[in-house]
Amino acid sequence: MDKRINVRFFDKNLKFIGELDAYEGLEFITRWTKYGTFQIFVYRITKQMKIGNYIMLDNDRKKTGIIKRIECSDDDNSSTPATISGYTLLHLLTQRITYPPKGLAYHSFHDTAENIICSLVKANATNATDTKRNIPFLKVKASSGRGDRVYYQTRYDNLDEAVTALCEASGLGVSVSLIPENQQLLFEVLEGVDRSANQSNRPPMIFNVDYDNVTNREFISDISEYKNTAIVAGQGEGAERRIRYVGDENSGLERYELFVDARDIEDDTALPDRGKSKLAECACNDTYSSEVDSSQYKIKWDIGDIVVTVDREYAVNMNERIVETTETFDENGYSISPTFGTTQKTILEKISDISTASMQLVEGIQGIKGEDGKTPQMMINTDGHLIAIYED
Repeated sequence: MDKRINVRFFDKNLKFIGELDAYEGLEFITRWTKYGTFQIFVYRITKQMKIGNYIMLDNDRKKTGIIKRIECSDDDNSSTPATISGYTLLHLLTQRITYPPKGLAYHSFHDTAENIICSLVKANATNATDTKRNIPFLKVKASSGRGDRVYYQTRYDNLDEAVTALCEASGLGVSVSLIPENQQLLFEVLEGVDRSANQSNRPPMIFNVDYDNVTNREFISDISEYKNTAIVAGQGEGAERRIRYVGDENSGLERYELFVDARDIEDDTALPDRGKSKLAECACNDTYSSEVDSSQYKIKWDIGDIVVTVDREYAVNMNERIVETTETFDENGYSISPTFGTTQKTILEKISDISTASMQLVEGIQGIKGEDGKTPQMMINTDGHLIAIYED
């Protein structure tokens, strides 16, 4: 299918500055709960192609991004002289962390997931107490109060990661649209449509090899990081420490335990929600991706929808959410590949998870000088163990 599109460029003030219709190829990846990426392979660099400028695919306000990298080469072996790449506009949230309100140790909530998400973005990126923290032109669409009511608290966490965690626990999605006529970047929370076989309100959307609407499949089932039972430890010391269990009904080989240090939570009734949030990060990863009939995109299905995926050869029959789409425009035309279920973590993301889990430390005190004259810093890690850290 030939669906070559124009790429429109906007400056940092969201003013239209030109467009591109001649390029070798383009890849645009959209994700449901976090920022996506894009790459444009061009024949030459133009004045509109500057780091920090914005792009938009045709007039699709949600298919937008910010240029973060430009690569040029005169290597004869390189088929493409230049590549422009960057991220979708949700990446702007990576520039902020979550500040607690003045005088409080944490920013705490007992509210619906959507209300919490919108409040966090407002407090740290659009209506911050310190106006220097506000991101120019960013606005938050009014919350509809969707999602379960949960306890949640945060303190100096990455804003984008906090938003993603709330989305993954609730099933909601997020996006930032570029609206040039209003000179606005609009953050909003999204809710997918249930097109699975488990509902009767609308015809199910079925992706099936036998229907000839699926090609180039890949299926991954991974439980290497799976946990389903959380032991959540709140405040207190030793035998007096408050413990709550989530998923305690699991037993035998079907029980996968996870310890959650929640000593920062004062209200014991909030401990189970912390456990649920952590378990959502350790879900079983069943991922099915493929190229599909592009004519049905945006008409019969969209990212965030829950659909049916059937593949008898791979023994796949699941009702899962579409969590990612990869759109490709090149000399072969247009193709789209959705990912159903859970996106697989990259090696860097796995390393980051390990580092975060092992290096979260509470404020410590100085120890006694050793025989070598060095004084360690005594810290308690997230497992509750006392450790000594020596500086070189």
